[in-house]
Amino acid sequence: MADGGGTILDCLRAGRALRHIPVIDFHTHLGASSRYYYVPFSGAQEVVRYMDRYGVDHAVTFALSTTTDPEVKNLSVYRTCRRFPRRFTPLTTLHALFPQDWEELLKQGIGFGSRGIKLLSNYQGVEELSMDWSPAFDAVRDRGWVVLHHDWRSAEHLEQVARNFPGLTFIIGHPTLDIVGSRILDRLDNVYQCTCAAFVHPGFARLSVEEMYRKLPLEKILHGSDALDLDFGTAIGPLAYAAIPEQAKEKILGGNALTLMKKIGWEIPGVGEA
Repeated sequence: MADGGGTILDCLRAGRALRHIPVIDFHTHLGASSRYYYVPFSGAQEVVRYMDRYGVDHAVTFALSTTTDPEVKNLSVYRTCRRFPRRFTPLTTLHALFPQDWEELLKQGIGFGSRGIKLLSNYQGVEELSMDWSPAFDAVRDRGWVVLHHDWRSAEHLEQVARNFPGLTFIIGHPTLDIVGSRILDRLDNVYQCTCAAFVHPGFARLSVEEMYRKLPLEKILHGSDALDLDFGTAIGPLAYAAIPEQAKEKILGGNALTLMKKIGWEIPGVGEA
């Protein structure tokens, strides 16, 4: 974050990394394959080089494929994060079908420096509205963790959970909920929205980046790409081209994340410093 010049869009059009602002990607995956396809160039050093190409300072990350035993995938992510602590922070993935494993997985995550939980029940064969995650949330309720879910299914469901666990920060992984009508981001201090796959209508998004800016509290919007499932550029590009103020783009790309991290005691050495 030293050099640069021009707007975010100017940098991208010129092929320059976003070095003049902090960029925090709050929704990324590490791994060589999902259940659908193989991901080339997915080694840790290759991913770091690719992040440098765009100017992504730090990525909050978790396993790419989470439909099988999450322990194996979690350990792989933890090892990468330990190699590159300035570039990655892990979340601990849980499997909705095996609550008997949650306690041990969370203890393991704490030992490896995890900062939260990643949930994906609808990809694991369980309807989210039937889930009771409270044993997992109870185990970490005072740790200042985040809980990022692929799809909370309903704003009412998320609101009940967030009110029961005010010490945790809950992140809507994709803009899939009726967050405008529910006003949940306005009413609850510990609920945030991620931009991840906001360009994929209607499957993963009810709102575009521009609509989020117009209809949601700006400080509650976090940047996310879904890399390596998608690409870092598929999230930065639509934001760069969005018809919103430059300052709003900077807040979404990293400023809001840094404010949230400071609030919950999450420090990343070297990121956000002048």
